[in-house]
Amino acid sequence: MPLLLMGSLLSCPAHAAAQSPSLPAPCIGRVCVGADLQSLLALPWLEVKLPAPSATPMRGQRRIARALRGDARAVETALAYWPWRWFNAPALQALASLDAVCEDMGYSWRPRSMLKGPAGSKLVVAFEPVASAGAHQHFEVATITLQFPKGADAAQLGRLRQELSDRFGRYPNYPDKDSPAVRWLPDDRGPSSIRLYAPLHSPHQQSSRLHLQPGCRPAPVASETTRPAAEAPDNAMGRMQ
Repeated sequence: MPLLLMGSLLSCPAHAAAQSPSLPAPCIGRVCVGADLQSLLALPWLEVKLPAPSATPMRGQRRIARALRGDARAVETALAYWPWRWFNAPALQALASLDAVCEDMGYSWRPRSMLKGPAGSKLVVAFEPVASAGAHQHFEVATITLQFPKGADAAQLGRLRQELSDRFGRYPNYPDKDSPAVRWLPDDRGPSSIRLYAPLHSPHQQSSRLHLQPGCRPAPVASETTRPAAEAPDNAMGRMQ
């Protein structure tokens, strides 16, 4: 299979939402930045092999556990994968079924999954939780990274760079609240990957509002004014007659 992506892998689905009048959400294949995780669950996500369980909690595991709300099995599955940041298809299903993530884990803790690309390349898709009033936690595609295989033919890579530049050249290198972005990530030997960024969230979607989601609110505690009045004993009723 040639390394050149041609039109198929880079084509934007018709339903890709426009983030601004001039810059639609950039896509690679069926994955667009800003897309909802629920719409991507059927894709052939690559398997992830976790290390053997350890008696010692991993870095960040307690913090993640405090932040997750939902079905016990879904929380357990998400908690097993999140410290490693890599999710396979069943783990993504569990992630999408969570009631809420009540704390922003930060950029480096974004859940990631991987898809096969052409000629040995890979697509790394990073998700982030977004504040929502719904019954389940909402996750969006934050970045898409196309990683080229090492040792790719220089001539093919040059043609590929030109093809990508033609398609994404009008995008800025860094996103803002209105515009997505596309940026090359070079290494010592030249461009090794290209990354697509979703626009920065507007204030009502900011991750700092995750704790305000319905699933994160503590259950109301019954008070003397809200607790139902107990029935008086029969002998007490008799004394009142």
